[in-house]
Amino acid sequence: MSEEFKLHLRPSDQSVMIKKDQNILECLREKDIYVKSSCGGHATCGDCVVKIATGEDNLTPQTFEELKLLGNIFHITKERLACQTCVLGDVTVDLSNHDKAADAQKLRGKPGPQQKKKNFQVRKKEEIAVKESLPPEEKGPDKGKDGGFRKHRGFKKIKY
Repeated sequence: MSEEFKLHLRPSDQSVMIKKDQNILECLREKDIYVKSSCGGHATCGDCVVKIATGEDNLTPQTFEELKLLGNIFHITKERLACQTCVLGDVTVDLSNHDKAADAQKLRGKPGPQQKKKNFQVRKKEEIAVKESLPPEEKGPDKGKDGGFRKHRGFKKIKY
């Protein structure tokens, strides 16, 4: 059986047990406690930053990925990435920056991937064949003899 430690959460005053080899983000997700994380725990987004209130000596050292994102200023800010921080003793963590309702409010009104406007049109082969067979004057007012395709002018040659 692996060792377990107490992880005290602020501002909710909850306490959960965390395994020695488990990072804070995994533990909180198992307990259905919300912590924002865009990258899914791969240390690429920096969204899962938590503030360590007490017990900073009971944490694993910062990983290279964490140092790249946050820098070496833990002694000033007391902030760590939940996805990269494992616990070696009892720790108190402040989760006041992770509010599910506030994050949902920020996302409201922003277009999702399904709602984005697409700037292209897919034509069927039959439509293309009909357009190509038309004489230039019937292709439309802005279309030329080549069906509206313009040649690239290229770059101007500069003489040195």
